[in-house]
Amino acid sequence: MDTTLSETQRLLRESLRDYLGNEVPFDRIRELEREGGADQALWEYLAGAGFLALPFAEAHGGEGGELTDTAVVLEELTRRACIIPFLETTASALAIARHGDGALADEVVRGVIGGAITIAPALQGSTPANGASPRVVDGALSGERRFVDYGAEVTHHLVEATENGEPGLYLVETAADGVATESLSTIARTPLAHCTYEGAPARRAGGAEALQFLRRAGRALCAVQCLGNAQQALDMTVEYVGMRVQFGRPIGSFQAVQHHCANMATQTLSARFLTYRAVWCVDQGIATDREIAKAKALASRAGTEVTMQAHILFGGIGYTEEYDLHFFSRHGKERALAWGSAEECLRVAADTLDEVQPWQ
Repeated sequence: MDTTLSETQRLLRESLRDYLGNEVPFDRIRELEREGGADQALWEYLAGAGFLALPFAEAHGGEGGELTDTAVVLEELTRRACIIPFLETTASALAIARHGDGALADEVVRGVIGGAITIAPALQGSTPANGASPRVVDGALSGERRFVDYGAEVTHHLVEATENGEPGLYLVETAADGVATESLSTIARTPLAHCTYEGAPARRAGGAEALQFLRRAGRALCAVQCLGNAQQALDMTVEYVGMRVQFGRPIGSFQAVQHHCANMATQTLSARFLTYRAVWCVDQGIATDREIAKAKALASRAGTEVTMQAHILFGGIGYTEEYDLHFFSRHGKERALAWGSAEECLRVAADTLDEVQPWQ
């Protein structure tokens, strides 16, 4: 496949980059981190400008675009350290739209496009101690999920639960009786919650296929976030070493510094190819857990190693929290762990080493 962005995707990227640069200063991100919560004003802008409608079918009021379009938008939001449940809401709504009940899908997608509905996936993590596994009995959900991104800020949770022994996804309103959330702290200082359900009203949103799609789409889009943090750190570093003068010349003219920047660029570019290919495969319905896991593993390493190398090349100023580089090292580390760490993803790939992989 060709990972080169189309003209439309480049326009999307530049349009959003200009807006974020002018309207979402990093001081605003610092304020959100102090106060907690998501950026509601930015969410309303994305809804009004049509960014939320990009990957959804026209039958639901969407733009009929590609998941790659959404990935382009997500990367730009990541490069501005924006605090909004864009990945979570988009992946959840797409899972319902593609593999859920038609009437519910129309309701949810139109609500997301209009900015009224936000959704947090509450899935079983790789850690066994992720809370009492939720179960649904007669439309009532009971159990708990830990480490739910934006769990206290969204309007709905999309909960992985079992009903009569069958796994599925269930949509729960966070304001409903029987739903409780407890905010948790993270290295990224973005919203995270421990969610408890005690007989909460739940609507079945999809079965095993919807759950599989959500896991794959979420992991692929999280790789985009890892990539965005690495790319932003790389660009900031290249600019800095070109202007920082030491011993009478820019430090970027020293061969050792150039080697570090080249390694950072190589790692970021390789992660970009695998990541956008994974997103495309999810959209086309030909993705495999192995392929997505490889992309996420490489992107997770880039999101941490590239940003850490950036701190080294920046020197002292790079270690002060007043400098913007901190956003991307903290967010990069947190996203590297989300939806499966590099080690967890490599384990997925290793489990399929004996399988014949078709050439595409």
